[in-house]
Amino acid sequence: MKVEFPGEELTKYEIQKWLKSYKISYTPFMKKEELLEVVNSNKKMVIEIEKEKKKQLKLQQQQQQQQESTSQNSSSSTVSPFKSKFNTEAKSLSSPFKKIDLKKKDNNNNINNNNNNNNLSTILNNDNDLKNNIIKHEKIIKKQNIENKLNGTILYVFLSSTFKDMSGERDHLIKVTFPALNVRAKEKNLTIVPIDLRWGLTKDETTVQGQIELCLKQIDKCPIMLTMLGSRFGWVPSEYKVSDNNDQYSQWLNSMPLGHSITSLEVQYSLLRSKHCIAAFRDPSFQSSVPLNNQASFQVENKDSEKLLNELKRKLIENDHCNVLENYPCKYGGVDKEAKVFVSNLEVFGDYVFNKLWSIIQVEFPTPLKPLDSFEQELQFHKNCFDIKSSDYYGRENIQKKLKEFATDKQSNDKIGIIYGEPGSGKSSTLAYFAKEITENHGDSWKVLYHFVGCSIDSTQSTNILYKFSCELNQHFSLKMDVSDNHEKLRIDFPEILKKASKYKNILLVIDDLDEMSTSNQAHQMDWLPDSTELNDKCKILLSCYHGKDCWEYLHLRSNIPFTLSLPPLEINEKNLIATKTLEKFSKKLEPKLLDRFISKTHAKFPLFIKLACEELRVFGSFEKLNQFVTKGIPDTIDQLILNIINRLEEDMGKDLIKKTLCFIALSRFGLSEEELLGLLKEKKQQQQQQQNTLPFNVWAPLLNSISPLLRGGDHNTITFFHNTIVKVIINKYLPTEKNQILIQSNLADYYLSLADPLNNKTWISNNNNNNNNNNNNNNLSNNNKLKPFEELPYHLMKSKRWDLLSNLFMDLRFIEAKIKIGLSKDLVENFIGSLQEIQSPSLSGERWVGNNFSSVNSVEDFCAFVQYQVHNLKRFPMITCQQANNLPDGSICNQLSQKLLDQSKKPYFKWVNKLQLSDYVIGTLAGHEDFIRCVLYRDDGKLIASCSDDKTIRIWSGETSSLIRVFPKVHTDKITCLIWRGNQLISVGRDKKILMWDEYGKVLADFTGGHSNAVWGCSVSGDGKRLITASWDQSAIVWDIEKKSKLFQLKKHTNKLSTCAFSHNNKLIATACWNGELIIWDSKSAQPIKTIKICNSTILFLQFSPDDQFLSVSSVDTFTHVFNTSTWTKVAQLEGHIEAVISSRFSYDGKYLVSCSDDKTIRVFETKDWLQVSLMTGHSGRIISCAFHPNSEKLRIITGATDKFIKIWDPKLGQNNNQVLQGHRKAVIYLQYIKSLDILLSASEDKSIRIWNYFSKNDLLSLGMTLNIYATQFELLSDEKTFIILLSDGRIVIIKDFQQFLNENGLPDEASISANTSQIQFKEFLQLNLKNPTVDTADKQSDMVTYFSVNPNGNGDVAFTSKTGRIIIYNINTNAEVFNERICGSLNECKFNPTGELLLTRDTKGYFNIIRMNAPSKYSIVLKSNSSQPITSLAWSKDHFALCLSNGDIELYTIKPNFNLWKTLRSHVFQVHGLSFSPNGKYLFSASYEKHSILWDVESSEIISAFPLGSISTSNILFKVDNYGELSSILSDYTGKIHHLKLLYNQESYNNDYY
Repeated sequence: MKVEFPGEELTKYEIQKWLKSYKISYTPFMKKEELLEVVNSNKKMVIEIEKEKKKQLKLQQQQQQQQESTSQNSSSSTVSPFKSKFNTEAKSLSSPFKKIDLKKKDNNNNINNNNNNNNLSTILNNDNDLKNNIIKHEKIIKKQNIENKLNGTILYVFLSSTFKDMSGERDHLIKVTFPALNVRAKEKNLTIVPIDLRWGLTKDETTVQGQIELCLKQIDKCPIMLTMLGSRFGWVPSEYKVSDNNDQYSQWLNSMPLGHSITSLEVQYSLLRSKHCIAAFRDPSFQSSVPLNNQASFQVENKDSEKLLNELKRKLIENDHCNVLENYPCKYGGVDKEAKVFVSNLEVFGDYVFNKLWSIIQVEFPTPLKPLDSFEQELQFHKNCFDIKSSDYYGRENIQKKLKEFATDKQSNDKIGIIYGEPGSGKSSTLAYFAKEITENHGDSWKVLYHFVGCSIDSTQSTNILYKFSCELNQHFSLKMDVSDNHEKLRIDFPEILKKASKYKNILLVIDDLDEMSTSNQAHQMDWLPDSTELNDKCKILLSCYHGKDCWEYLHLRSNIPFTLSLPPLEINEKNLIATKTLEKFSKKLEPKLLDRFISKTHAKFPLFIKLACEELRVFGSFEKLNQFVTKGIPDTIDQLILNIINRLEEDMGKDLIKKTLCFIALSRFGLSEEELLGLLKEKKQQQQQQQNTLPFNVWAPLLNSISPLLRGGDHNTITFFHNTIVKVIINKYLPTEKNQILIQSNLADYYLSLADPLNNKTWISNNNNNNNNNNNNNNLSNNNKLKPFEELPYHLMKSKRWDLLSNLFMDLRFIEAKIKIGLSKDLVENFIGSLQEIQSPSLSGERWVGNNFSSVNSVEDFCAFVQYQVHNLKRFPMITCQQANNLPDGSICNQLSQKLLDQSKKPYFKWVNKLQLSDYVIGTLAGHEDFIRCVLYRDDGKLIASCSDDKTIRIWSGETSSLIRVFPKVHTDKITCLIWRGNQLISVGRDKKILMWDEYGKVLADFTGGHSNAVWGCSVSGDGKRLITASWDQSAIVWDIEKKSKLFQLKKHTNKLSTCAFSHNNKLIATACWNGELIIWDSKSAQPIKTIKICNSTILFLQFSPDDQFLSVSSVDTFTHVFNTSTWTKVAQLEGHIEAVISSRFSYDGKYLVSCSDDKTIRVFETKDWLQVSLMTGHSGRIISCAFHPNSEKLRIITGATDKFIKIWDPKLGQNNNQVLQGHRKAVIYLQYIKSLDILLSASEDKSIRIWNYFSKNDLLSLGMTLNIYATQFELLSDEKTFIILLSDGRIVIIKDFQQFLNENGLPDEASISANTSQIQFKEFLQLNLKNPTVDTADKQSDMVTYFSVNPNGNGDVAFTSKTGRIIIYNINTNAEVFNERICGSLNECKFNPTGELLLTRDTKGYFNIIRMNAPSKYSIVLKSNSSQPITSLAWSKDHFALCLSNGDIELYTIKPNFNLWKTLRSHVFQVHGLSFSPNGKYLFSASYEKHSILWDVESSEIISAFPLGSISTSNILFKVDNYGELSSILSDYTGKIHHLKLLYNQESYNNDYY
């Protein structure tokens, strides 16, 4: 038979409705695609159902023919004791809830959604039974605008019923229906709270204050009324007592006759108020199943009560606002352990209430209350948390008084305050309440910002705090400041934002739970929080944390120690007040004696205990047993109370389910989403089969509700415990051993692996969802579901000690690419470092019952080095991950694994042909300083690294992992110029004249400040560590006694500023040097000069004695490192190589090597035996200021710091036979040309040479043929392969008529010989062209030098020249005739012919460009004059387009035909593009810029195909060439002089034989 199944065209709601009609289970969390999978998996069962229905229909039709007159009315016959007004046909109800037997706790017998063995006949017969019994009285639900009656986002529902016989229904509503409803209501930003007055009314309230009054007040608070009636009328009071006879309640009650029960009064009062009402009447036939000894609990009290009950039901049915369900089925459930009878099988009842409540919500709230963006949502999370915590605060006036005194004290230097106390002492509520009081009572003069760490996922990040506060201040005060999301920039800008905002109001920042912050960005070191010195008297910061935590210690290392306030235990009156007020929130109250017993508990001195205990009282259901429960049921301590709560949860929900749930939450890093927890609670087989449903809804909803008292408020999408004490108790109870914890961690790891790699084929989901366009790299950042698996997988693999799986993960380049692509590059580096640190730790001796030993540590270290070195490139271009790994030396593990992946993907990538077959010199990069790095040194044991910077900070790094350990407090107020280790201590000096000695933790041990009157620039410690020398701009050096912290003597022979000093290791000699190049050697005991040496006329920048004191190295601005023998004070070596100032030079610890660094951005290593250079390294983009060796001579590592703000660690490859071949020039390459017929590459450089590289296509590495000492900026070999044109640096043009002879000649001429007399050079003919316009005056002639030229590719001999004065001249070198000469703009920089030679494009310095067309041979005219929005920096042609590069990095693409029109703009470069070239057929565009990146674009799609990072900024043109095999290569160069030969493999552009 034909059955119509849902398809893509239906909405999610329609599919859910279809599934519900067939009783097929699903969850509201399912996406549309998942729902369709459920449909597909149940098709067979649905077809069987339809077949059975068809059979039943035939039988019914036969019966109808015989009894046509009576069959239609059968469904409307009523079991009600009165006749219904509305004769509504009953409908079959399919509940989203399945039975949950609370007594038997059979929670783990989940219903199989695909169970095809159901008795279909039974299902259909049960449906018919329901139709024959149930009557629904449907009313149109009308909008009553109840939004104004909400308490924030809370919607209250009043529950009214008799108590004794309705405990089962109330339990079902509280534990099943309302939790499910709240899950659904999240999409409306609503929280549904039932008001259940099951207990909480004391005798005094019943007889004096009035039970009825309390009920009526609660009804007024609730926009919705839900009534449940059975056969009982309920307790009837003898009189209606109220506390005030003049209020609205007494007036209404006085109008009511006596004899009504409390339930009847509640219902009639609600109907009078025209509220939304829902009523449900139990099927009276249910009582026949109740045992005789329990029937009294369900029977009507008397005939009068029966009459009144029927009248009450009639009123509900007739009311226009009340929807009624008559005769809902149920069963007798038995007697619980409290001896209460209850009913069960309430699915129909629960489903009806759920649907009606949701219908009301949909009518009243057709759209969510307030759609919020991510920032507004974050603010809302904190607002919710703030409201909860501030409302829970009572008493403690003395604490609030002290906080107010701190905040309003303008004279004190204390700008930062810390509240601390024992766990559960109420720190959060204290801060929140104070913030609330200031806001409400002093809002006109104060702006209060608060942040509760942990109330959302992002709230644990210091970046989030700074960003949130900055945006709030910026918006509130309209500061119009740009707020960056970059952590470092936020740190710098935030004090300025505070300063500007404080001009309008006082500012109070409140941050709670500081010690719960994530360790990313070293947040616990508090470097991100402004210092008191950066705050004015109108800014105050209040924090809370535990005493002794890292954040506490770092804050107390600051020069201004924070104000601290300890929270004492609660007083008796405070305990009483908190307990009373907390219970009042639930409309409950304890009698005085019970309250006294309650607050006498040992830990009732803590607000946390009272809060948790009140939660237990709230859910306690027996008023009769309340006395016993308070006395014995509530323990004395917080830990035991939490255990009791857990035990109760186990009884309600099942031990195994609660254990798994609590353990997963406890061992998660930052909490779990509902979706994650549901996924984790599935069986492993279900997790592996993505189509399986999650935990049944009837189990999930009450589960979430039952654990909610233990959860943190705020972000409802994150399930995490609100207090660490809860986590500790759970771990102690369920996970006491490491083995237990590893099992849970392993489950977490498996779950996140299934999310990150859903296809289980190591393709990783991120790779499938993103294209290669780097502009879309951040598309996934807003989707936490995609981020979190990649964040959590490595963490939980490490915690579960599955080392081999972790190593496979870290060596998976596709995983690395996926993680970087979704913005987790920093997290990836931390994963590598953290895992290696854990693996290599000597403490790693746990139970390795899962996984084997970490067998691939060395390989993972290689990948770690690769990621650290390349992360700044991969972060921007994640698609080149495999390419960059492949461009490591052949045979390396990264190279081998990447080649397989590249061959599989078959996507275009650059193969670096002339790479050196050596690992990169750089093996680590340390980032964090905000300004120039002045000094970086290993400690003598190599375990720590210290660095100082112009940003006034000292940072300590791990010498083993390179990770940042701590940042010292900013005690220095100006640049820190130098530092030196003294054992485990550090000494720093700065421009602020301060000389400080620190311990390794950042505490100042001694201050030698006061001796110098100007900036201090040098320091050195004697070999025995007892004395210190400092050098200053005050032209003196001071020797200090470190132990006594006193000055010994001052050295004053210099006549200029001192820049450096050094102490010999034998303690005998001191060396000082100054700005005028003078070096003085002193006797360290007598303080008398021994020798004065004039080194040069330039500043001496650094001095150091060799370890054996045999030599002294002198680094100077004159570009040399001078080495002196300390016995004779004669110069033994003058080390050359650097082309700019040598900033520093240091000996290795064994004295065999000396390393120097320079302003020329190079590092050179020399052997001290022969003073020969043995290594040259480049990699910094700024001047290198500091260099030093690792103390372990076997490692021979070098560490450097530079003005690019980076610290780099190098392996200089000393002692290796690397056969390095020069791959370029010593300085920037200016121009390149490849000559295919000769297979040579020519390059011109700022080193004033032209180099010719032979056999270019045949060799991988460049092979130098010859060097011409000619300073050229451009050259070109014409198509005749004889004529060679050179543009000299001074603007002159040289034409060599026979280039082949020129190359074959020995004794090649230099530029000087060419200029002097060309006739003296045999076998060559030179022609020097003067292209100055003869009609202009003399001054213009001198300035009108040639800036660029372009040769027409059609071979007609036309050459176009541009000049500084804006003139374009086209000269035919065959006829020696000028064919075009016109001044078209101010100053021309470049010109290029298109591939056919028909068009000539020119550009100037201001953004103007022109196109000149050749109308006939050597006949030209201007056809286009235009301009761009930015200055143009480069241009290029293809056969169909031309491209212009703008100074802002944009590339504009123009069409040629039919008109010259702007086609599109390519955006990715952040700095101006220098090199630009189209591939031969124009499919690709290759651009290289000053940002050190070159990008390959697909012209048609505008996508980035690949990218290649350069060693420095691009400086030359870009070449494309096609070899004899049809493979495309590109050639480009950078500022360091390196020439890069790149082959584009899997190129999608094809070529004909003309290109070969």
